[in-house]
Amino acid sequence: MDSTVIKNKKMVHIVNPQAGKGASNKLKKTIKTDEYIYVSESVEASSDFIKQTCKEEPNTCFTVYGGDGTIFRAVNALMESGYNDTASLKIVPAGSGNDFVRSFEDIHGDMCIDVMKFNDKYAVNVINMGFDCNVVQRASKLKKKPLITGKMAYIYGVVGELIKKKPLDLRITMTYENKNQEVLEGKFLLCAVANAKWYGGGFKVAPLADVADGVLDVMIVKNVSRKTFLGFVGDYKKGTLLDEYGNVKEKAQDIVIYKRCTAIKIEGCKVVCADGEIFDENTVDISVIPKALNYIN
Repeated sequence: MDSTVIKNKKMVHIVNPQAGKGASNKLKKTIKTDEYIYVSESVEASSDFIKQTCKEEPNTCFTVYGGDGTIFRAVNALMESGYNDTASLKIVPAGSGNDFVRSFEDIHGDMCIDVMKFNDKYAVNVINMGFDCNVVQRASKLKKKPLITGKMAYIYGVVGELIKKKPLDLRITMTYENKNQEVLEGKFLLCAVANAKWYGGGFKVAPLADVADGVLDVMIVKNVSRKTFLGFVGDYKKGTLLDEYGNVKEKAQDIVIYKRCTAIKIEGCKVVCADGEIFDENTVDISVIPKALNYIN
């Protein structure tokens, strides 16, 4: 690629034509004709494009059109490029879930955001395992069907997974800001490690999460019965299980565990969902990299 093409542009637009059942491709028509547009042909090609562009022009701002999966790939490419401190990311939501951008609805202005590193990859929204990870797998298949939105697919996925509810045997080691550690062991229905507030097409899993506070918000659901789960899932979705100080409300103390830490190791997870992308991982080490990425809001 001719480096002069990028050097003359402050903004590079990356479009995933598959995101949101083609929604991002339609948005391409709204881009100014004098700005560079890259249409992603594959995950690998998009990643290589971002890395090469950063190398040629470190200050490039990438405007990404797509959903959480598209964002995941862009973030990983920026972090792997080594130019995450000079390049910038802007997101135009065009996916089926668009959960990450919800956390910026009340935030004005540009900022540096935290990035989660898990094993050898990166994420900016939520890393989860157990029940809700299985739901994502099921929902991803449902979303391909006509007339089924991201929200609908996730809800249908919840119902389907609840029927065959299988808890995970997990060992969870959390490291806090003061370097102290805490270990939890047992059967859990799910564990979600959040940098931002929302996932699953509108579930407010971490209502107090701040993308620039250098802390991970951890929500763990115990191995409760189907009846108990159905009784609290509405509050879980709305993010009303915690009070304003981060204390679990009395009605949910036998159901969920909420912690805030700087690093967490989870053993026994089998499958991990990171920003909507699925990975086979028996053990996952997650840490926060404070203010690692320039975000254009």
